[in-house]
This record gives sequence, structure tokens and C-alpha cells, in this order.
Amino acid sequence: MKRVLYAAGALMILCAPAFADEVTIEKRTITHETVPPESGSTVSTVVLAPTAPPAPQIETAPPAPAPTAVWQEGHWSWNPERQLYVWMHGHYAEPPRVHAAWLPGRFVERPGGWVWEEGHWAE
Repeated sequence: MKRVLYAAGALMILCAPAFADEVTIEKRTITHETVPPESGSTVSTVVLAPTAPPAPQIETAPPAPAPTAVWQEGHWSWNPERQLYVWMHGHYAEPPRVHAAWLPGRFVERPGGWVWEEGHWAE
């Protein structure tokens, strides 16, 4: 049985380039921009939404799971595959530092559409 599995694995490895010819690539509208150095990352993918987001949904935060937990409110997110906004529910998060404050994300209008700027922790 092991020999059959090894042979099947070897066959898959040898035939993989032939299967790769059948792959279709989906074109998406995505731009790249540099993230400020304080984020710890150098590049992020930015998705442009063609229209402004709807008004935020009203959410009532449930009781906090811990005394230090901070509520991060929900927000709209653009889904490029479906070409519509999807609501991302709020949730609690623990601050990374004792005196860190949560600054919520926001949509910003740019040439060609709207971009979501992620929320982040600040002193």
C-alpha cells in the first residue's frame, strides 16, 4: 500500500507542470502602497471600492470578557469578488500595551475610489 501511495505522489509531482497549464487567473483591481514604518510591515494590499460605504450599522457591545478588553466597532469591508460591501462585526481585543488606545479605522476617498484605512493602537 505504501508503494502505491509513493508512486501516486511521484506521479503528481511529475505531472504538476501539465496541470498548471489549465489554471485560469482572475484579474482584480488592486493597488499597492507603502505602510508607515510604525506598523511593522513594509507593503500592504489596498483594495479600491468604487462607491462610498453605507452608513455604519448600529451594534451594541456585549459585556466585556475581561476588564482590560477594548471594543473594536464593526465596519464595512469591500468584497471585490462580489462587488459589494460586507459588514464586519465588532469584537473585543486586548491592548498590546498598558496605555494603548484603539483608534478605529475609516474609509478615505482617493482618486479612483474609496480605501479602508485599518484601525490601530496608539499611545
